[in-house]
Amino acid sequence: MAHQIRAVLFDLDGVVVFTDKYHYLGWKKLADEKGWAFDEEINHRCRGVPRLASLQVILDHNHVELPQEEKERLADVKNEYYRELLKEINEEDLYPGALDLLRRLRAEGTRTACCSSSKNAQTVLDALGIGEYFDAVVTGHDIENPKPAPDIFLLGAERVNMHPYHCLVFEDAESGVEAARAAGMKCVGVGPRERLPSAGETVEDYARIDVQALLDAGRVRSVPAEPWSLTEDEVRPDRCPYWETALALTNGVFGVRGTFEESEPGYDAYPATLVNGLCGYEPYHHIWKMPGFPEYRHAILNMCDWVNIDLEVDGERFSIASSTVRDHCRRLDLKRGIVERSFIWTTTAGTEVEVHTERLVSMVRRQIGALRYSVKAPQGTRLSLTSRTRLLVPSRVMGGEQVRVRETGEEDGIEVAVQELVTSDDAAAVAQAHSPEGERSLEGSDFVFRYTAETGATLDKIFGVWSTMDGPEDDIKPRAVEEVASARKAGYEELRREQESFWARFWRDADLEIDGPVQDQQAVRFNLFHLRQGNPERGNRSISANGLSGDQYSGHVFWDTEMYMVPAFVYTQPESVRPLLEYRYSILDKARERAREMEGKGALFSWNSVKGEECGHVFEAATAQYHLVADIACAIGLYDRMTGDDAFLFEKGAEILFEVSRFMEDRGCYVDHKGGRFCLNVVCGPDEYGCGVNNNAYTNVMTRWMFEYACEVYARMERDAPQALEALRARIGLDEEEVGRWRRAAERMYVPYDDELGITPQDDCFLELDPVDMDLVPKNTDIRSHHHPLNLWRMQVIKQADTVMLMFTQGHRFSRELKERNYRFYEPRTNHGSSLSPCMHNILACEIGDIEDAYGFFRQTALMDIHDFKNNTAGGVHSACLGGCWMTVVHGFGGMRDYPGGLEFNPVLPDAWEGLAFPVTWKGRRLKINVSRNEAGVTLLEGEPMSLKLCGEDMELTAAGDRVAKPLG
Repeated sequence: MAHQIRAVLFDLDGVVVFTDKYHYLGWKKLADEKGWAFDEEINHRCRGVPRLASLQVILDHNHVELPQEEKERLADVKNEYYRELLKEINEEDLYPGALDLLRRLRAEGTRTACCSSSKNAQTVLDALGIGEYFDAVVTGHDIENPKPAPDIFLLGAERVNMHPYHCLVFEDAESGVEAARAAGMKCVGVGPRERLPSAGETVEDYARIDVQALLDAGRVRSVPAEPWSLTEDEVRPDRCPYWETALALTNGVFGVRGTFEESEPGYDAYPATLVNGLCGYEPYHHIWKMPGFPEYRHAILNMCDWVNIDLEVDGERFSIASSTVRDHCRRLDLKRGIVERSFIWTTTAGTEVEVHTERLVSMVRRQIGALRYSVKAPQGTRLSLTSRTRLLVPSRVMGGEQVRVRETGEEDGIEVAVQELVTSDDAAAVAQAHSPEGERSLEGSDFVFRYTAETGATLDKIFGVWSTMDGPEDDIKPRAVEEVASARKAGYEELRREQESFWARFWRDADLEIDGPVQDQQAVRFNLFHLRQGNPERGNRSISANGLSGDQYSGHVFWDTEMYMVPAFVYTQPESVRPLLEYRYSILDKARERAREMEGKGALFSWNSVKGEECGHVFEAATAQYHLVADIACAIGLYDRMTGDDAFLFEKGAEILFEVSRFMEDRGCYVDHKGGRFCLNVVCGPDEYGCGVNNNAYTNVMTRWMFEYACEVYARMERDAPQALEALRARIGLDEEEVGRWRRAAERMYVPYDDELGITPQDDCFLELDPVDMDLVPKNTDIRSHHHPLNLWRMQVIKQADTVMLMFTQGHRFSRELKERNYRFYEPRTNHGSSLSPCMHNILACEIGDIEDAYGFFRQTALMDIHDFKNNTAGGVHSACLGGCWMTVVHGFGGMRDYPGGLEFNPVLPDAWEGLAFPVTWKGRRLKINVSRNEAGVTLLEGEPMSLKLCGEDMELTAAGDRVAKPLG
């Protein structure tokens, strides 16, 4: 798995070597001869500027006009002076650490180029003997348009045979930064941030560069590697939106982004409290509206901002943007589910003030959040804390007025407001209380609470929300007050204890322990934490593509939940899966409506939605992904197999299963040309670059499994729950003849296979599409915005795991040899444009023995958000990737498979790891798997005796505490 950044282009002067003094002396000599003013400030304006343009800067400063021929002559004179001075250049003129950085990059296989506007660049490289560090050199001789035109960097990318998307530039001049950005490349500015405001990243000390972070995402450094926490140890306004997501706290019911407590943080903050399921609507404006096109888009809305607390000391207000601060640190404690912040503020009067804050969003009391703000100051210092809750905060995904405050009030020291959504029937009540007591007021639409003290103070704030997602609208106000009153009575210490207890149990059930790089361990736990806190465990809500850490995907639920998140839950805390499936049941009627809109029978769940209505306006890669319904069935089947929860299956799961099977049987047809096989035409598989195709292999095989499972469940209900079956048959109009059609469709399902290549074609036409030079295709980014759909659809380029994913989800149907052939064919044609792709490639790479490639896919998955791999983590975590991280460790390196033949483990370790341990809950039993270089072992911690396969050998665990093991290597 290659890095995101695969070529690094270096400017020369001020980046690799300091030639400034030689340029300065050359210009100075010429200026002195001519009697012109010239100093360091003028020289700085000439940085990165071609010779004639630099001369013009000097002439303009001195109000001198010269004919063009004279300018060219003087520029040549300066160049002669400069070249003569260059004879003195030596290793002391190298930028400290530049050669070491080049060595580190080249050791990673990264291509490098020197791209300098100077026509003397090659002379400098030769004089220093460093030309060997560059795969290509581009100088002022090679280009017509100087910086800020992108030509020099585009030519550099061409000469190292790399797409600009995968190039990164080191530049020390603003004109060079502009040129890099114009070339579509990431850029690291060399020098102070104030001098290079347009650079995405800046660095002054190359030794501080984390090469892995640089190559993964173009970041100069990653967050500090810590096994149980994520720490922000420097405040950078440009990175604060990222930290708002990384430090977000949620519980699946509501979430709060990780903004600073200050109401004016000094950067473009997005403070948001997002309540799962509360939606605003706005109409789609179709230029040409066809039947079945969605009428409205909807999105979850920002309901309030309740974490604001402003501090004043002796009348001076603290500002994170302008106050004198040291030892500032924000830390997400993954073990306890708490965000802590600490810093020391020195006021303009010289007073040192220590501040410590904590916040939590309760995983036990799902309507409650809490914040503690503590201050210590010298004796006699006057402190003022102003807590503010803004009840009207704009949403970024939906403009205009979306939320109104219907009423406000106070009950027994608890402030409460009822909010209504303008474009829907949703409403919520938010309530809050403070301890100790202070002065309360309503300022506009803001709740304001003021507390004053001397020397030291600790202020606790309890926040609660109750919405129409939780119960009838008449109840929301009293229930919000009741929840806050109960939490206030318990107190902050008890809320924290409850939180710690919840997370301790979760880590017991789900922790993945890695004996390897601390960053790997940190990343895995970060992903597990955000995944778990995103699960609402309420039957009318699910986990959206960003959880509640952000709203980039509008709070919409996709197939990601069932295929990428459910596995991590069902094998650790299976009881948390039922509500996710009940969510699908709660919108089943909407799915039936959608099937009618699509002129079909049964039920078709919307591709992306919150409340069940279809929002996917790009129908060819949304509605056409009919595999979604089989994916939902797959999650039902997995939960059924792991829990034996017949009550859910017979009361709700079967109805979903039968209705989606009805839809797919109606959608398909028997095709004589395919030997009378059952075909599913004009569909889109997981690969969203391949739209309107026939017989997508993933869709067909998953649908076949769904038909088989539906028939199995029908037979079970006939045997075990005949009355429930009869009631269901009557309710949905189901009979034996229709079930027989599902059985026949499964038996006659067409599954493509190519005899010549010995692979499973992705669909009927994929092998006939135009071959593409993948070196010219950007990787790890969605390229749909780069091409007209009619051009993209005819390319043999895959967005994400499609057939490769099928080799895992239905792996028992395919031989290892076929899996390997499919992997070797499809992976080179995949640009991994979705965060859902690397984890599936990791799993198959592990199975076929490509362990180091698998490790690359693991890192891309695990570090997706920590490294901000796609530069969009500010919009929210990638929820599917969170679950995918669990899958890379357990299904990938742990080699766990749970197919009809039983549970088995075939573990492998990448070179970077010495060991791996993880728990699994399987059919009421708790297991612990330990893998070292020498041995793989499985221990039965709790539960009944069981059989399993370990490294291909049948094993028996006869009692709790029993352990079986196999040597490795």
